[in-house]
Amino acid sequence: MFKAPFIADPYAFYADLRQGPPLVWTPDFCGGAWLVHRHADVRFALRDPALRVRRIGGWTTQAQAPDTSRLYAFKSLMARALVFVDRPRHTRIRRVLSPAFTADAMRALEPAIQTRCQQLAGELRRKLENGQADLARDICRPLPVLVMMDLLGLRDLPAERLLEWTEAMAHFLGIPTPDAPVLLRAQHALLDMADCLSDARHLVPDGLAWQLLHDQNLSLRGRQERLAQCCMLLFAGYETSRHLLGTMLNTLIQRADLRQTLEQHPQQIPAAVREFLRHDSPIQYTARRLEGDRHWHGQTLRKGQLLVLLLGAANHDPDIFPDPQTLDFTRHTQPELSLGHGIHHCLGAGLAQLEARLAVQTLLPLLPSLQSRPGQRIRLPAYRGWDNLPVQTVAA
Repeated sequence: MFKAPFIADPYAFYADLRQGPPLVWTPDFCGGAWLVHRHADVRFALRDPALRVRRIGGWTTQAQAPDTSRLYAFKSLMARALVFVDRPRHTRIRRVLSPAFTADAMRALEPAIQTRCQQLAGELRRKLENGQADLARDICRPLPVLVMMDLLGLRDLPAERLLEWTEAMAHFLGIPTPDAPVLLRAQHALLDMADCLSDARHLVPDGLAWQLLHDQNLSLRGRQERLAQCCMLLFAGYETSRHLLGTMLNTLIQRADLRQTLEQHPQQIPAAVREFLRHDSPIQYTARRLEGDRHWHGQTLRKGQLLVLLLGAANHDPDIFPDPQTLDFTRHTQPELSLGHGIHHCLGAGLAQLEARLAVQTLLPLLPSLQSRPGQRIRLPAYRGWDNLPVQTVAA
């Protein structure tokens, strides 16, 4: 399933899926899983309390890595991160983290994000003056990491080091069945990240990371749970933001009609961000594990089996989104599912959309002068985006 044709165009695969049953068994995902592709079913599964997000043990077992103390420490951190815990623990941890992502918190962070966008745009212009630049390398990769450093209150830490860690984690999370080398790289990255966050020299006093690690009034239990949330905030939203930015900027360079719409109607940029999320979801799927046996759509599903919820397919369900292949900034239909739904809806959804809005606003005046060259898509099936997006200035 997750071969080169899927990487190139998953939506053709989803269209074929829609011609068949609503549940399809595949052996290609972590030892076998059920594919769920209809919008109504994916939305239901995202909210179903009988489906669990806890699945780190299965990933690490499939990788067949040596059982060491470092692997135990890796699993311990991952299993405590918000994105991999269920209720009631999830409710308690999310309540601690949510104040950092409220609308008021995003408004307070907006000037810092705007400054980061302007700095990166200035560096992009200088590179273009010297020949060629790369939007993925120069904008889409660094911006989410720099913003998260600002949000967490991290200092004296090279952004490139954080990028290496987050991308090692993304590789582990982004393939259906990780092997031992992929797991070991993620293990080293996460434990190095945890060591760095444990060093007070890298923490702004009273910043978010400092509070999560040291404020005893927060309802976080134990050092590992505290560290796990800090690490999770660094890596969990990186791929979403990175690939959303790449898709938007690349499309707006190539589609003058869409670019001109936003130039003439900048108030549509927030709606455009949401439509880009729907049209080409940065995260193509997520997974849930069955807590018990059940019958669904004529199939018998067994306790412990995995459901792969195809977010990209759900966002192209023609029963919900008429003419789903068309980018339409005026859509007023059911919400896209790229950022999840229910209690596990992405905590940083507002932050990802704010970053995208400010990046587009900052770079929009530059885009008409840019010409894209053939880029390379990321080869991890969980994500839809670009590894590189070379651009140059259009000859006068």
